[in-house]
Amino acid sequence: MILTRHNTAVFLINHGLLDIRSLLDQVIAIRSHSQRNRGFSVCWPDGRGYYIKQHQPDAGPWEKRSSVAHEAAMLERLAGLAGVPSLRFYEPLRQALVLDWLASSEGAEARAMVGGVPDLAVAQGLGGSLARLHRGLVGIASDDLAGDPPWIIRIDRLYPLAGEDQSWGQAHLVAQVQAMGECMAALATLAAHWPRAQLIHGDMKWQNCRLRGHDCIFIDWELADRGDPLWDMAGLCQSWLKDWIDRQATQPDAAETTRQAASGFVPYQRALARLWQGYCQALEANPDPERLIALCGARLLQTLYEDLAGEAQLSATHILLLQLARNLLVAPRDAARQWLVQT
Repeated sequence: MILTRHNTAVFLINHGLLDIRSLLDQVIAIRSHSQRNRGFSVCWPDGRGYYIKQHQPDAGPWEKRSSVAHEAAMLERLAGLAGVPSLRFYEPLRQALVLDWLASSEGAEARAMVGGVPDLAVAQGLGGSLARLHRGLVGIASDDLAGDPPWIIRIDRLYPLAGEDQSWGQAHLVAQVQAMGECMAALATLAAHWPRAQLIHGDMKWQNCRLRGHDCIFIDWELADRGDPLWDMAGLCQSWLKDWIDRQATQPDAAETTRQAASGFVPYQRALARLWQGYCQALEANPDPERLIALCGARLLQTLYEDLAGEAQLSATHILLLQLARNLLVAPRDAARQWLVQT
């Protein structure tokens, strides 16, 4: 069964998660949230409900081990852990999972910025929530997982060619990064020293953090693997950095563009410092800030690559993002000293 907004209720009824009387007695809203995979919410008027996600292959036959199948396996493994959504049901043949709908929650992207300015309390709260998640993940078995570095760290494996799976803009980016010797050396160092001691989320960003009061539920575990917890932190950092770059108005004078960007960065720096403070305090440890900054550079490259899907060239904003990523990879010590300290 390929799930649609029209047959999702039938799927839930067939698996005992919804009864026909509920359909007759109440108005149930079914909405599509499909992006990379099919997604649907089924909600009652009181806010209760389900979220259903189904694998959606790009082309050809379905993969037996899709990202949705992997997420279901991870959620089963993480059952009962604070900060992780509860898996209600998984249908392996149709590769469809069912979660409880997170009523009265909102994505961090809706609260991280208030009036165009970073909310420092939200930043610190997210840092603390991520640290508590990481402390819980320490005891979760993960030796059966590959533990490969994120694909962007091995950008040396990509060809700078445009095709069905890579746009001209993405091909240009690959070529430019591969021509930057210092960047490639920094990425090689990250890959060579990639830790595999514990499970991490692997795709951390504002959109995967659902806030409810002071609590945070981390969703979308499709990329969970053994790895570096600081990669998750770098994912959160890039959300603020990307927002900052996106708000910059490019000027004919490059020096003026740089000056305005530096001036506008002050509140973002404070948010990053509070994020880091909240993380370290809740973790009760002091991870390597320079490694975090270098990973931020790599994570920004990934964001840039994803933004260039379908694009023919790098825009002025893309070039700013590339310059920032390069600087963080090549000179992480400077940024760590300037950014991660409370002002």
